[in-house]
Amino acid sequence: MKASAIVPGNTTDVVKLPAKVIEELRRTVDSAYDEVARSMKRAKHAATDAIDDGRHQIKRHPFTAVGSAALGGLALGFVIGWFAHSPAQRK
Repeated sequence: MKASAIVPGNTTDVVKLPAKVIEELRRTVDSAYDEVARSMKRAKHAATDAIDDGRHQIKRHPFTAVGSAALGGLALGFVIGWFAHSPAQRK
């Protein structure tokens, strides 16, 4: 392969090459940052909507919410109690 095929013919192009690479890298990083920021904003809105929906359901059905929480706590207590006992005590 010839050296002229690898390096551009004009030396000013060679000098500008690192600046072009840096600019392209900066654009890529900025674009990725913007995309992450948009994704985080969407996730925040989705979480806020879910919390608002949950609060609305609790206000509409308070006894169901209390019963569900009590049942979930009871089930979790049984599971923790089951695993807290030694294997010899389960027999």
